[in-house]
Amino acid sequence: MLFISYWELNPDFDPSELAEIAQKLMSKKLYPVEGVKQLAFYISTSDFWGISVEEAESEEQMAKGSNIWRLAKPGYIKLMRTTPAMEVIQMVPLLMKLKKQLE
Repeated sequence: MLFISYWELNPDFDPSELAEIAQKLMSKKLYPVEGVKQLAFYISTSDFWGISVEEAESEEQMAKGSNIWRLAKPGYIKLMRTTPAMEVIQMVPLLMKLKKQLE
């Protein structure tokens, strides 16, 4: 299953701590989460927000991946939105079919 995430980091957070948190999680084998394949991971060049695209078999794997960062550094993540995703080319016909069912 494909998931997309949008996240914002706390602007008061020291970005140099990002490497420390990542190192801690990776040394404990808590990140990356087993079975999750990261396809894209981008951060803005300002404002500390970003997106990620990942493949996972379950919502539980995604919950582990996002919440382990929150637990490792409370207050680090200001906002996170994650949802299953579909390619537009698949979504548009589905929406058209649903609309016809409503008529």
